[in-house]
Amino acid sequence: MMGWLRTRLPVPMAAPETAALRAARRRLIAALMLLAMLTLFWNPAASLLGGGAFALFLVLVVFTAFQGAFWISAKNAADDAWLLSGEWRDE
Repeated sequence: MMGWLRTRLPVPMAAPETAALRAARRRLIAALMLLAMLTLFWNPAASLLGGGAFALFLVLVVFTAFQGAFWISAKNAADDAWLLSGEWRDE
């Protein structure tokens, strides 16, 4: 299936992932999972973390916003550089 798809695409789908981009992607996924779990089990009346739950929620939202913006810009820059270099033609 991938060979069939690869022959019909005019350009590759994405640049190879570097260690820094992989770490940023994993941090973003972990933060989103923590945010989802905190939201899912949120109970304002009997919060597990007391008053710190809201602070943790805000920290996770801000971290996710900054990490997401960093990862998207770094990934787009890597993809653009890889496409312009022409290295993808050697695959």
